[in-house]
Amino acid sequence: MKEYKVVKYKESFIKAILLGQSKISPNRFTKFLNKYASDGWTAINTDKSIDSILLLFSREIYIVVLERDAKAHIIKEVAPINDEWEAIP
Repeated sequence: MKEYKVVKYKESFIKAILLGQSKISPNRFTKFLNKYASDGWTAINTDKSIDSILLLFSREIYIVVLERDAKAHIIKEVAPINDEWEAIP
């Protein structure tokens, strides 16, 4: 069974105001995706959109669809019982 999540990535509001528009930083976007990948998520789709701020400024927004196995992220706790390790239900 799969689990899905939709997340938005966007640059800061301040950057858009100071520069008139804000484009995505590839380094920051990579760190953003790697953060989710470390939790078992895989990006399966992205969509780029432009967000208007106060009708004068714009910034790029990426909508990312993530997928992972529903049970892959669950880590069972273990505790020593009689000198053996067993999963705690």
